[in-house]
Amino acid sequence: MPRAFWLGVGIGLLLVAAAGAVRIALDARDESLPVYMTVPDWPFVDQEGRTFWLGQTRGKVVVLAMFYTYCPDICALITARMHELQKQVAAEGLSDQVLFVSITLDPERDTPKVLRRYAQARKVDFTNWVFLTGDPSTIHQLTEVLGIYAERVYMINGTPVATPEASAGTATYIINHTDRIFLVDRQGRVRALPPGSRTELPNTMEKIRRLVREQPISSALLPMPCSLSIPF
Repeated sequence: MPRAFWLGVGIGLLLVAAAGAVRIALDARDESLPVYMTVPDWPFVDQEGRTFWLGQTRGKVVVLAMFYTYCPDICALITARMHELQKQVAAEGLSDQVLFVSITLDPERDTPKVLRRYAQARKVDFTNWVFLTGDPSTIHQLTEVLGIYAERVYMINGTPVATPEASAGTATYIINHTDRIFLVDRQGRVRALPPGSRTELPNTMEKIRRLVREQPISSALLPMPCSLSIPF
């Protein structure tokens, strides 16, 4: 065969290979998880009383939830789902790449000591799980950034009252809030929203694995930092 023929065959094979590579790249892009929002780098306090900035989670995949320890129902289930995920993450050897973060909605009652006691009672492994409290205004602004509904309902003997003052100081309260877990990538971007207390382990673990496999992107391609100022 003439040399030109084989040269044409070679070029044709290269073009086919290039087209295949492009198709694979496009498929990977199409299957990537969406980006919902970016978790701000704000300061909190962990269960040991140490300052913990949310920016410290960058570089790891994060399983994040907002809850409170006096919650009478779904918060215990959210924590249980996260505990199941933590054990599965450990079983797959991913504990050094995945961090679990629980942030209270009730900083007035959930002190670091209360958070630590709550976690210990549930046999949480603190190696890759932190429980955070902090300034009420910071926590409130975080609920707004994450799109979490949270509302206090004051009660007297199980009956709602309009304000705590109406009870002459005898009211307690619950917090009605969104039932949700957030999966956050290594750049601090929320990429999936499992349904909190109803989170299914297999589906959520598949998303966690995908985020772990994602290659870090150049800082030039990262979204602009959140423009909100740190609330104090």
